[in-house]
Amino acid sequence: MEKKNWAKELFRPENKKARINLFTAFLIGILLLLMSHVFFEPPEQQTEAIPQIQEQIEQKEYNTEEEIEKKLETVFSNMEGVGQVKVMITMKNTKASVLAKEEKKEYSLTEEGQNKKTQTQREENTVVMSEDSRGTRTPLVVQETMPEIEGIVIVAEGGDDARVVQMLSEASQALFNVPAHKVAVLKMK
Repeated sequence: MEKKNWAKELFRPENKKARINLFTAFLIGILLLLMSHVFFEPPEQQTEAIPQIQEQIEQKEYNTEEEIEKKLETVFSNMEGVGQVKVMITMKNTKASVLAKEEKKEYSLTEEGQNKKTQTQREENTVVMSEDSRGTRTPLVVQETMPEIEGIVIVAEGGDDARVVQMLSEASQALFNVPAHKVAVLKMK
């Protein structure tokens, strides 16, 4: 094929599959180019963001505990005979997030003459950041472990009825896999 005729050859009706493959490869290249800045950022910018990120994660943990308590109060107050309810949950530990990290290791060995050898080893760890559609940068979370519940206290208007106490206790045990001795149901005054 001559150099000048490659375009004519590509746009012939029989070469539709070749055009589709070329267009797909072009789009993938553009996509990779656009996404490269998300995963490769200078480490100085990442280390500045880490304290702010940890603060955001701690705030979310507190909100999670309150959200669980509010949901339980809503569910329990809709159970027959329970009445108004207040729930308090204590956590054994906190929510843990494992962040994605990029590890770079360099190792070099230099020999000068017969007796002199120099070893150099360098390691660099950086947190992988992702960017949403609004330009907000957040760390890429690989895994999250939820906090373990240490105990649950339920104060209910119907807390003097043995049947209500049993229902609330069993519901708490089923929801959180907490043993019965870590769930207390009390009557509200």
